[in-house]
Amino acid sequence: MTKKQDAISTSWLYVILILLCLFGAVSLMSTLETSKVKREQIRIYNRINNMERALTTKDKEIEQYLIKEKMK
Repeated sequence: MTKKQDAISTSWLYVILILLCLFGAVSLMSTLETSKVKREQIRIYNRINNMERALTTKDKEIEQYLIKEKMK
C-alpha cells in the first residue's frame, strides 16, 4: 500500500473506533436508564401494595368497630 492508502485506512479505523465508542456509550446510558426505570416501577409497586394493605387493615378495624357499636 502507498502512504496515501495507509493514511486513508488509518482514518477509517479511527472513524470506526469512534463510532464503536459512541455506540457503547449510548448502550450503557440506555441500560442505566432502563435500570433506573425498573427501580422506580418496583418502588411504585411496593408503595401501592403498602397502601392496599393499610386500607385492608382500616376496613377490618372499621368493620370491627361497627360490629361492636351494633352490639351495644
